Amino acid sequence: MSIFNYLLNTRIPKKAIEQILRLFKNGPLTPPLSARKTNIIKAPTEALYLDNSSLHTTTTQLISCQPVSSLDEKTKRLAKNIAAEDFAVVTQQTIFYAQGGGQASDTGFIVRETQRGQSQDQDDRFEVLLVRKNLDGMIIHFGRFLAAERQVSQPSSSFFSPDQTVSLSIDRAKRNYHSRLHTAGHILGLAMHQLEPILGRRQELKANHFPGEASLEFEGLLYNDKHKSLIQEKVDEIVAQALPVKCSWWDPAQVEAKKEELRLVEGRLEEVGAMGRVRVAEIADLDASPCGGTHVESTALTGRITIRKISRVKGGSRVSYEVPVDFDF
Repeated sequence: MSIFNYLLNTRIPKKAIEQILRLFKNGPLTPPLSARKTNIIKAPTEALYLDNSSLHTTTTQLISCQPVSSLDEKTKRLAKNIAAEDFAVVTQQTIFYAQGGGQASDTGFIVRETQRGQSQDQDDRFEVLLVRKNLDGMIIHFGRFLAAERQVSQPSSSFFSPDQTVSLSIDRAKRNYHSRLHTAGHILGLAMHQLEPILGRRQELKANHFPGEASLEFEGLLYNDKHKSLIQEKVDEIVAQALPVKCSWWDPAQVEAKKEELRLVEGRLEEVGAMGRVRVAEIADLDASPCGGTHVESTALTGRITIRKISRVKGGSRVSYEVPVDFDF
């Protein structure tokens, strides 16, 4: 089996494989100059949440840790509201959801592992404030060390160094809240689909699942007085049915066979994996949407979805919604 075919059988995207193979052409595989300069090797991070979003802790290997001020300009632009004196940490694998697809990133902590297990020194904790994925599929954890003296300079090899084993832990309550917001958005999309006999077909134009901003945009005009209560009733019905929600990978043949059933936002496939597979979030057998986000396992687990308002936007209407911040999960 060729190395190309071998890599295709992994979860590494085809584009990344082609980039790796190009590095072999002129001799041994070494990071490009830009990667060596910034201490970040431009390779995809294994996003464990894509296959198991209930994983809240794990251990993995550290790849790099460097000040945000030393990053290239393109990577710095990912670090919105992150201070130049903060740090960027890259690991081989991660359970931290990277902001995208309308969903906010996870937050939490990265802690070095010692021979006795996880370090008990609170000063060794790195607080993850923002997680982003670059165009190479590399997931970057932006944040800061809790110890002031470790925050002011490049961390020493004694406590945060490449190839060191680190423990990752996400804020479980925040992950659950973000997942419920995202699932609620899919429920709203399903509700609009089921209301087509009354409202007509409404193409979904944009999705935002951020706290305080959650909304879907649809083509055409919708009105608070005429449509808000109708949409609320349908959403309540779907939540009460406690329908199963699952995420799985569809191969290209499956996508082609069921393309008419897929509910696309702006006509795009969001999370494409190895061998052209597409990650799809399904609500029972009623709704299927390409999605790279995290979800709860039942429509009943979102808590009550409140349709806040309907407003006009360019090209259509925005339906804003919210779910309870605190919900017994």
